Amino acid sequence: MKAIVLAAGFGTRLKPLTENRSKVTLALAEVPVVVRVIRLLRDFGVDEIAVNLHHAPDSVREAVESCGERVTFSHETEILGTGGALWGARDFLAGSRVLMINGDCYYGAPDLGAALRFHESRGSLATMVLVDMPKGENYRGVETAPDGRLLKIAGRPESNKGGCSTLHFTGIHILEPEYLGRIGAGFSDINSRHHVEAIAAGLPVFGYHTNFPCYDLGTPSRFLAAARELIQAGDGGLAPERTVIIGPGCEIDPTATITGPAELGAGCRLGAGCKVERAGLLEGVTL
Repeated sequence: MKAIVLAAGFGTRLKPLTENRSKVTLALAEVPVVVRVIRLLRDFGVDEIAVNLHHAPDSVREAVESCGERVTFSHETEILGTGGALWGARDFLAGSRVLMINGDCYYGAPDLGAALRFHESRGSLATMVLVDMPKGENYRGVETAPDGRLLKIAGRPESNKGGCSTLHFTGIHILEPEYLGRIGAGFSDINSRHHVEAIAAGLPVFGYHTNFPCYDLGTPSRFLAAARELIQAGDGGLAPERTVIIGPGCEIDPTATITGPAELGAGCRLGAGCKVERAGLLEGVTL
């Protein structure tokens, strides 16, 4: 099995933080988000990993390589979407089962082995990893039959009847080589086009329902929520009692106060009387 991490997006909802850097390079409890995803794949036993690039590609390369990770980069001169990402990396992925995963999400220990066993037991061409719909969110859902077969994605195909469950897609797919052969050149989207076409054609495409913490980090509020949970839970090698992370080279006035969960990136400076409470500061911020 090989993997591809999706890291080409513009990070529009996180601007101005992403004007000159990719959103996947933002640090979540001291580790760039994309590096957390790469290490999740390595822990699962996948060592051949591609990362697609478009917006601020050098920032992704630097973040990955500075953490000691070695991957294959697939640069897109024009952004190609989730389907086009597979086409762009076709030479690297050729002939392999592929695990495709978002590079801008925080995943709290998903059981990828169980997902793979489900995928194989169903003879699936493509499997989406799904969780319960997050409370308070208005994502368009994925509808499945009792056996997990995909019936609708965001209401499509409209000709299909609805399913017994409406679930949330985590950004993780397992794809067979035959499925990749259906994807041609140019921009395309896996969920809105290729999966919907496969459902309409009656092909064996499924959703695996599981549960684990899963955060879309595409907005400041969601990013902060994930950071707080990660710090408070002591995940990623942090001690449970460590609720404040202070990066290297920070200068903090003795009268400044920091109340966790909070994180200060490298080189931050807090002046006299500053208060930081339940917040995250990127590298080099001065208050």
